[in-house]
Amino acid sequence: MGKLTPPQVLPTSVARETLLASLKQNAPVPLTLLTAPAGYGKTTLLMQWHAAVRQQAPDTVSAWLSLDEADVEPNRFLAYLILSLDQAGVELAHLPSLAASQAMDVQPRRTLNALLQALARENRVVTLFLDDYHLAASAEVSAILSHLLEHAAPWLHWVVASRAQPDWPLSRWKAKGWVHEVCAQALTLSLEETRGILGADLDAAALCQVHKATEGWAVAVQLARLWRTSNDGSIYGLTAFSGGVADVANYLTTHIFTSLSEDCQSLLLQTSLLQRFNADLADAVGGRHDSAERLQQLAHLDTLLIPLDPERQWFRYHTLLRDFLRLRVNSRQRQSIHCAAAHWLAGQKDWSQAVHHALKADDIPLAVSLVVSAGGWELVLHHGIRYAQGLLQQFDAATCNSHPDLLLLQAYLHAKLGDHALSTQLLQRASGKVAADARLARDFHVIQTLAAAYHDHLDTLDADTLSVHAGPSALDQTLAQATLECVLALAALTRGELESSLRTIRDAHVKMRVIASPRGENYCRIHEAQALALAGRIDEASVLLEQALTFATRQFGQESSLRALVGCFKARHLYWQSEWAQTRPWLEDGWAALEHADGWLDIVAVTAELTWRTRLRSHGLHAALLELNHVDQLADARQWPRLSRLVQAWRIDAWVQGGQLPIARQALLQMDLERIANCAQDWRGQEAATLALARLQLQSGLSAAALTRLQRVAAQMETKALLLPAWRLRLMALAASGKVRTLHAEDTEQTLAPIIQHGLPGLLLEVGPSLLPALLDYPAPPPMLTSVIKRLRGWRAHPMPAHSVLSAKERQVLSLLSQGQSNKAIALALEISENTVKFHLKHLFAKLGVDNRTAAISAALREGYLDTSL
Repeated sequence: MGKLTPPQVLPTSVARETLLASLKQNAPVPLTLLTAPAGYGKTTLLMQWHAAVRQQAPDTVSAWLSLDEADVEPNRFLAYLILSLDQAGVELAHLPSLAASQAMDVQPRRTLNALLQALARENRVVTLFLDDYHLAASAEVSAILSHLLEHAAPWLHWVVASRAQPDWPLSRWKAKGWVHEVCAQALTLSLEETRGILGADLDAAALCQVHKATEGWAVAVQLARLWRTSNDGSIYGLTAFSGGVADVANYLTTHIFTSLSEDCQSLLLQTSLLQRFNADLADAVGGRHDSAERLQQLAHLDTLLIPLDPERQWFRYHTLLRDFLRLRVNSRQRQSIHCAAAHWLAGQKDWSQAVHHALKADDIPLAVSLVVSAGGWELVLHHGIRYAQGLLQQFDAATCNSHPDLLLLQAYLHAKLGDHALSTQLLQRASGKVAADARLARDFHVIQTLAAAYHDHLDTLDADTLSVHAGPSALDQTLAQATLECVLALAALTRGELESSLRTIRDAHVKMRVIASPRGENYCRIHEAQALALAGRIDEASVLLEQALTFATRQFGQESSLRALVGCFKARHLYWQSEWAQTRPWLEDGWAALEHADGWLDIVAVTAELTWRTRLRSHGLHAALLELNHVDQLADARQWPRLSRLVQAWRIDAWVQGGQLPIARQALLQMDLERIANCAQDWRGQEAATLALARLQLQSGLSAAALTRLQRVAAQMETKALLLPAWRLRLMALAASGKVRTLHAEDTEQTLAPIIQHGLPGLLLEVGPSLLPALLDYPAPPPMLTSVIKRLRGWRAHPMPAHSVLSAKERQVLSLLSQGQSNKAIALALEISENTVKFHLKHLFAKLGVDNRTAAISAALREGYLDTSL
């Protein structure tokens, strides 16, 4: 709609040769910034420079983006930025398809990283022209642009026009030589440039008078040209005008407008409320059929009614004319125009702008109905969290809290984002507003069920969950049914009913494919892979997981939140394969998605257990306990008592492995871990508590009791076909058996058989050095066991530290960090590079189990690495 191409360079404009020469001289800088009020010719200069760049080097990559008020939403801004680069020929992989559907990732940082990687792969300079930046200026958009400018400087050069100076770190950038500025004074037309617009036939005295009256303000000079054209070349009356330059412009605009036919005047008035328009949209808002003809008649106003494409299909107004026209549109006309625009834009599937115009018309029912037409809560599945949030942000609080469709959409979003209390509150408000409408009743049922899953209230769900109220169409019914089946499959998995879970999730997957929901399909793959793994079908689960990972990467990108969620399960497979060091990047990326974008308890539990167990071995007990503290805080924030119970069990397990038996025994007195271990309805809690208690008994000389406990619970798991948890318990039981009685080869071989068959050495490492006697007695051990034995012997010889040991250099960095020194100051003090400082900080944060400077100082004070007396 005219956003991605520059307006046409008009024959009535004058070439700004001096400015173009300056721009050419400063072209290598990362940012060229044009700042001036309306009417100074910023867009015209951008157009001329864009044309000059392409003419000087035809193979140059140049992109254009004209911004408007709607682009203040960061993901919309990013989407159009990506589309502009794509149109310029930059290869951006999956990003343009996501941008075209506005289905951007909920975390803009992920999209930015993907964009930076794409630009690095292209490895060629791209000049990006950004017009009317002031219309989209916001803290979030500013942060995006600043991040891109600083990290994509080798490839991306910005040419930005704005009425006001943007809120960017310009002083810092200027100090680096990154900025070339063009201000209002530089944009003022010279006497000769004014002659170029008005015509060479104008005598010198008249030219000087016009230049003085307009003060070289470009738009006023163009208005004077139009005045002269409409007065047979005369400027009579203008030279005698004594008002200020703004009064001159208003006087000229009034004269030009009143000289038009009534049909042309009405067209201008009817379209003045639109950011951009074509003849079809003009016909729609004016209830007319002659817009194309009238636009041709208005071609002489091309400096005020600006064509946005070579075919002159799309137009926008110069600010001066737009503001002049809008003052002459009454309230009734405004409402009619906005309503008509809303309907037309809805027909184009531009839901955001359609809702915008409906609200401008004060037609809240229309705006809400447009959200419903766009998909309602289903928008989250089709377009993602950010797109749905962008629509909701256009409504005021009173509207959001009173309309059931908006309440349901908000309830779903807050459930996904972990704000369960607010989600519940919103559902309660909606509950009394849905009974009389079959569609609303159905949607309420679906959202209530989804919220129960995210709240981890899965024990309240059963087969009756699948009864769906009749919907207005078969596809609506299919999506609702598929969504409910996903939840029911998750509930069955949580109860350990694997066959039921697999059957239900496969049915859901078929439905998600029918309705073309890529996100829905991949969630189905995740759930199915989880169920297969628990059933001991590791190879099948691995194949499905790789499919999910490939699909997420292809559809949503390497940096997407959905890929990060799949990555949590990828990390688990690496953990089973004893590739513990390789789990770290997957887990870090997964946590970022789980905490800020999406996540249900089971995936959080998987990620949390992998994180603390690998940290325990790599960084010691303290780091593992810090991870568990973090998980406990998340459990408290999201009101997940089941996760809190898991953390209790894991802490006992960690203390025992870290040699802190007194602490473990003392903590055990304050919690009812036996009850958790005996709760067969919660297999995950039962497994964690049993492993923790058995490990404590083993270290306390109660090996027989540990063996009895492990064998009993393992048998219960096997009865439910939860083979993977049973294998973990059997391995621990094997370690206990070696302390109770003489091991029999057949028992050892039977226990290790599935581990060897599926290649799961990580489960042997998980038990620890206590498993060595059994492994050493294994006849003719395969290479996998030989490798595990070697690692366990090393662990036995070098027990894990209670604390991570800081190097001398890390202590120096920490000391300067505590003094509030920047990376640059630390580098100067220690005579190292800033990159080396970042390297040390990364390791320092890892050893302290933190992720930022403030937390590092706090942790260092607690652990005695910093002197508190200073």
